[in-house]
Amino acid sequence: MPAEIADLADGMWQRALKLSSEAATHDDNAARERLRQLEVENEIKQQSFELRERENDAQARERERALADARDHLLSLSKALSREQATNQAQERRIADLEAEVAQYRNQIGALIAGAIAEKRPAQRRRAPGTVNPAPRPASPTRPKKPVRPKTPARPQAIATSRPSCRQPINAKRKAPRRKSR
Repeated sequence: MPAEIADLADGMWQRALKLSSEAATHDDNAARERLRQLEVENEIKQQSFELRERENDAQARERERALADARDHLLSLSKALSREQATNQAQERRIADLEAEVAQYRNQIGALIAGAIAEKRPAQRRRAPGTVNPAPRPASPTRPKKPVRPKTPARPQAIATSRPSCRQPINAKRKAPRRKSR
């Protein structure tokens, strides 16, 4: 019996070794499968990160381009604004100069008119200093004078006969056409 027990123990021992070998192979296969899964997941994550980095780089470049365009546009607008402001200031100065010139011309015209009026007025008698103005005369009940109309110069006879005119002098009365009696 000891030989049978030894055979049985030996068979069990081999069986245990076989089972442990199969379990180890199975565990090894499972570990390798898990390793392959992890490698695939890592590759997917790496590709995802690379895609995100590319997208982020593209977005960053796009933002930089947009920022550069905005800066250029802002620079051109500020230059245009500066030109407009300079133009407006020059126009305001020109307007002020022209207004001053117009005021000077008005003063000159006023002086010319005042001089012309002074020439047309009869010379007033000069009074000695210290004399008092005489008292005004009471108004007389006389009729007011008719305004004097200036005479129009006579037309030369040759012009009047060669060219009949439809115009009548301003102070001439128009004649009404005569009606025929029935």
